[in-house]
Amino acid sequence: MVARGCQPNVYTYTTSINGLCKTGEVAEAAGLIKKMEEAGCQPDVVTYSTLIDSLCKDRLVNEALDIFSYMKAKGTSPDIFTYTSLIQGLCNFSRWKEASALLNDMTSLNIMPDIVTFNVLVDTFCKEGKVSEALGVFKTKTEMGVDPNVVTYNLLMYGYSLCTKVVEARKLFDVMITKGLKPVVFSYNILINGYCKAKRIDEAKQVFNEMVYQGLTPNKVTYNTLIHGLCQLGRLREAQDLFRNMRTNGNLPNLRTYSILLDGFCKQGYLGKAFRLFQAMQSTHLKPNLVMYTILVHAMCKSGNFKDASKLFSELFVHGLQPNVQIYTTIIFGLCKEGLLDEALEAFQNMEEDGCPPDEICYHVIIRGFLQHKDESRAVQLIGEMRDRGFVADARTRLSEVG
Repeated sequence: MVARGCQPNVYTYTTSINGLCKTGEVAEAAGLIKKMEEAGCQPDVVTYSTLIDSLCKDRLVNEALDIFSYMKAKGTSPDIFTYTSLIQGLCNFSRWKEASALLNDMTSLNIMPDIVTFNVLVDTFCKEGKVSEALGVFKTKTEMGVDPNVVTYNLLMYGYSLCTKVVEARKLFDVMITKGLKPVVFSYNILINGYCKAKRIDEAKQVFNEMVYQGLTPNKVTYNTLIHGLCQLGRLREAQDLFRNMRTNGNLPNLRTYSILLDGFCKQGYLGKAFRLFQAMQSTHLKPNLVMYTILVHAMCKSGNFKDASKLFSELFVHGLQPNVQIYTTIIFGLCKEGLLDEALEAFQNMEEDGCPPDEICYHVIIRGFLQHKDESRAVQLIGEMRDRGFVADARTRLSEVG
């Protein structure tokens, strides 16, 4: 462009900076601002705000604040987008005082916070479990004439749900409707999740039915949440019915769905049903993951069916899955339970070779296994090893050193 005798203007530079920010090249974007100044083209508020927003999203909030100070020093006044980006960035680091100061700063300049700015504050407070502070923001917003939208109500409902205050969440849901706002799928999902966490499954099912009656289509999150709630209460027949309903309505179960139902079967001792579900899933386009294998291996070991547990463990490597500490610990526990101490030690040593060093729990499991089978010498050796790694032996483990 320059080679042809055309000089880029503010719009051209800002478009380029925006493109660099979107591809994660924030340093290059910052460098381009310097180049445009050197070329005699002064960045405007959109240019600076684009870079500030990108820096905040990359969690480089201090650098964003530096740009903010620089733009003001250059005589460019920030706008609502600039302030909202910075407030969001500061809130992500729980820097409440600075976020509050920016809010006061913008209002003193007659830049009134909009619904997006307020929702940023409500969202952050709710995620931190500070629902009372979020309600304070909600009240301030209303007093300033900014009407809450569906997003605002969803955020507050979610905050209540995190605090297991599902009754308050439901009240907000009802208020939202009386205000003429139409709940979305996410709104219903929040309530269903809240009721499930409170083990009020019948009310969760009622909300599900309300959602369908209102013409909304439940998504995978809706189904998975409710199936999980039913499984936790041992209501597997209803969970299976919902699973079938999900498929009938064209909402294909994902790995999370299968894992939830698989875990439900295993915890209730229905290992045959669990295996059939596992095999049925493999006939679809889905491939089993490490979570599923961990669930099944744990259930097999717990029931004393170590042969099938070992077979499943071996399948991991065939499918290119890397065992984690949890599944290694489970299989070592099973080997110790069967009295196969040499095999348990071999598996324990293989962990290190596979790039999965044992944790403190794993050490306790294998040491107790040796102690239970009167192999004190190897138990003492492992206690020394775990201490060298900075782990602490518990009371039962230390018994081997007495006498």
